[in-house]
Amino acid sequence: MSLRALVVSASFFVSAAIATPAMAQSSPRQTLAVAGQTTLLRPSDAATTSIGVGGRITWDFLPWASTDVEAAFFPRDTFEVHSRGLNGETLRLAYHRRRSDVFAGVRAGVSGNRFGLFGKVRPGFTRLQDKGLQCVGSPCALALFLRPEYKTEFALDLGGIVEFYPTRRTVARFDLGDEMIRHASFAVPPCPDCTTHNLTSRFGVGLKF
Repeated sequence: MSLRALVVSASFFVSAAIATPAMAQSSPRQTLAVAGQTTLLRPSDAATTSIGVGGRITWDFLPWASTDVEAAFFPRDTFEVHSRGLNGETLRLAYHRRRSDVFAGVRAGVSGNRFGLFGKVRPGFTRLQDKGLQCVGSPCALALFLRPEYKTEFALDLGGIVEFYPTRRTVARFDLGDEMIRHASFAVPPCPDCTTHNLTSRFGVGLKF
């Protein structure tokens, strides 16, 4: 089983566990948490991992369920394509981009004095910005005419969350999930009207109020 399949499977197991809100918490919870975080995104079929920074707001509307809102910015999001031409020469294309993500959804699960385990389902949007194309190989003159056209694309963040509470008002959080993107752009990966699965991990530290 691939790592991506394991992530999705784990997400469903966590989601099944959160269906038991009767599991009471052993300590009072603050209703609002604000955090900064770092995100690692590995796009489908890509050889590179993008690093982003951002912030998150979580509001507890039930003892076991919260609204979860996140924004992230990736200053460097590079996608490389390697192919072989008719003469056998290797063509290398590197698409340099910036990425912005926004998600808002539900986080639900159980927590105690020190630890919490949650599942998350967060729809949102992702947007790429063209920052140049680098090409190596003789067919580059033709390839440079095929510049990408990026659009805002729908995305869904599905995964699991582990939280640690050093004190009553601080929280450290680790996310692992699948960022599913419905592509509408004329760009790489070359799959208009298709959905890709992108492995993501996040680590953040915040304050509870």
